[in-house]
Amino acid sequence: MPQPDVPFWRSFSLIAFLFLVTATFGFLQPFVPLYLETAGLDRREIGWLLGIGTGASLLLQPLWGRLSDRWDTRRPFIFGSALASGAAYLAFPHARTPWSFLFLQALGHNGVIYLSSVGGVLVGRLVSSRSGGTTYANYRLWGSLGYICVSLITGWLLSAQGGAIDRQLLDRAFATVPWMFLPVAMLAFAVPDRRTALRPGGTLPKAPLPPNLRVFLICHFLYTLSLYGASSFLSLFMRELGGSPLWVTAMFAGGVVCEVIVMRQSGRLSDEFGRRPLLVLTYALLPVRLCLYALCLEPGHVFLVQLLHGVNFGIVGVLSVALINDLATDNTRGQAQARLATVSGAATTVGPIALGIVAEALGLRWMFVVASLLAAAGAALLLKRFRETLPNPRPLPGAWGAFLQR
Repeated sequence: MPQPDVPFWRSFSLIAFLFLVTATFGFLQPFVPLYLETAGLDRREIGWLLGIGTGASLLLQPLWGRLSDRWDTRRPFIFGSALASGAAYLAFPHARTPWSFLFLQALGHNGVIYLSSVGGVLVGRLVSSRSGGTTYANYRLWGSLGYICVSLITGWLLSAQGGAIDRQLLDRAFATVPWMFLPVAMLAFAVPDRRTALRPGGTLPKAPLPPNLRVFLICHFLYTLSLYGASSFLSLFMRELGGSPLWVTAMFAGGVVCEVIVMRQSGRLSDEFGRRPLLVLTYALLPVRLCLYALCLEPGHVFLVQLLHGVNFGIVGVLSVALINDLATDNTRGQAQARLATVSGAATTVGPIALGIVAEALGLRWMFVVASLLAAAGAALLLKRFRETLPNPRPLPGAWGAFLQR
């Protein structure tokens, strides 16, 4: 939703940016693991490759965040990240060894992580905390629509070609779809990125790490590790159950459709009643959802369970960005969001490695059970230690409401 002090074309460019960035993830999330499996890697090797590829980005994300704050611009980082990611994924059909895949995945995913996190920075610099959740949700839902469109179209086109999911089929997809990163790079020069006044002396402060934020980042680590560690193998699980490319992408897209519905309301409700009540809901739901995957017997069952992703990311995807913006200033927001991206990156490094080892040793069903236990630990910590970040939320009725908003 355009802001009154932002020109319409700038606001439209931000919508287009979020649409395209999340659309690329709608292609990469289902098909990178499948590509690696068709290239001959086992589940343990896929977990290590995805994990180490993500871990490499941890060396750079804090640097990008601090430099963007120091120079007070995000545009060159957006431009470079988009070009690097596009080149990396377009090169997948030419990779022949695990080491070449590792290099390309590290290069490509580093750019994707930055592009995903910088959207929260751009929106956060436009609005106050009081309307931060609603405004970010209104912008971010366009990204979810991009995910739905690209994942379903790609799955439909690949299924229409018939045959099994093999490397030859996926080579055609990776030779074309990653070109979407090119318009993302061009949008770097159009997105709203207003400059702010520096502190006296022209230096930028190092963003503090409040105890409440430290607690949330630990909870977020466990949540992300369990969710996205397990999600790294969902497309392989669908293939194991006999799902076609369209089934695979429809499964992911179905969750994102629900995400769009939930996201709009989660932003509004969190601006009114606070961040904590909705976070408790989504953290408590995740262990149940992960256990349900272990009970699935056919692709349709997985599709139905994946619809719960709407309640998970539809809340966490908005509120994690909003509460970081609650605790940051314009001069430290890039660093604060980089910390969130770094923790997410650490979790998505450890998750595929650890759960890939479990999947190879015990099978995918037990892998989902282990992930559920990790998610339950994050939920327990959040319920006990995390405190509300929104100033003066509207009170919820009763003793239970007071507990949720403490």
